[in-house]
Parts: sequence; structure tokens; C-alpha cells
Amino acid sequence: MAVPYFILAGLWLVYFVLHSLLASTEVKKQAQYWLGKSYRYYRLGYNIIAVITIIPILLYNSLISTEPLIGDIRVRDILQLFGLVLASYGVIVIHLSFKQFSKREFLGVPTPAENQVEPLQTDGVLRYVRHPLYAGTILIVLGLWAFSPTIANLITASAWIIYILIGIQLEEKKLLKLYGDKYRDYQANVPMLIPRLRYPR
Repeated sequence: MAVPYFILAGLWLVYFVLHSLLASTEVKKQAQYWLGKSYRYYRLGYNIIAVITIIPILLYNSLISTEPLIGDIRVRDILQLFGLVLASYGVIVIHLSFKQFSKREFLGVPTPAENQVEPLQTDGVLRYVRHPLYAGTILIVLGLWAFSPTIANLITASAWIIYILIGIQLEEKKLLKLYGDKYRDYQANVPMLIPRLRYPR
């Protein structure tokens, strides 16, 4: 009975390793060398691969999801409501995040200014957390698990959260290298994922 869950965990591991490998500086340099001018479409291709490869994993997750871990129906009803609230907040946070970032750049659609380094963004939702996209994603995966608390969904939620926490550490190193003391000061004043109770003015 446990084999499908090990397979699911293995699929997520392969997915995230591939995801990280394609996003690594070394692979990007090689891709730039081989693709030449077409490299400007690399991020778009990266996003397409990410979407195509995640679909079969999510389908497998849904196929092996069986009985919920929590048997009490009343508790499950409360959890479902809580899950919907969490996921809704996650969607709102991600929506607010996209107001601070270029949607074209995120999707990988080439722009005339694609080679220019953007100034460090600290406005909007970025005044409260440094990684709102990741924070929103964590809220969504936790909300989905609370809505349907199966073992498979727990594995999926855990895999995403672990990957996000590792990814944040790697991204922070890149941002420190890119922005230096500006980002170091930003780190010191703005939380990573959970906003402080007392908001900045």
C-alpha cells in the first residue's frame, strides 16, 4: 500500500531536481552558448516544460488519494473551510505579488529591456514579506491539503514546502550577489515569508 506514496515522493523529487537543474547558472550558460539568439526564449521554454511535467504528477496524486487522514466529519468540515480560507489568501497574495513584478518576464516572454538589471523592488506587498510568491504558494498547498487531508496530498504539500524553503535560500544568495548591501538591508528589515504583526509605515 505504501508503494504508490513512495512513487509520488520520487516523482516530486525528480520534478524539483529537473526544475532546479534547468534554472541553474551552469545550465543557462550552456543553453546560451548552444541556442545563441534563441536563448531569449529559454525561460518561456522552461515554464512550458514545468507545466507539462507537473500535470502527470498531479494526476497520479489524485489517483492514489483515498481516505482522508481525519475521520471525524465535523473536524473535516472545519478543515475544509480553513483550507478554502488559506488557499484564497494565497491567491490574493500571489495576485498582489504580480503587481510588483513583470508578468512578461515571469512567463518568459522576451522584452526589449530583457538584458537590463531591474532595480530592487520593495514596494507594495514586498514591504511586508521578501518572497510573497512563495508565501502565497505555501498558503495554497496548505489550504489544498486542509481541504482534502489525504496522505498523497500531505506528501505533495510537504514536497512543495521543502522545495520552496530550499529555493529561497538559493535565491537569496543570487539577490545578495546582484544587489549587495541594498538587499542585505532589505533582509534585515523585512521578513522572509511571515509578515510582522506591526507593519512598516
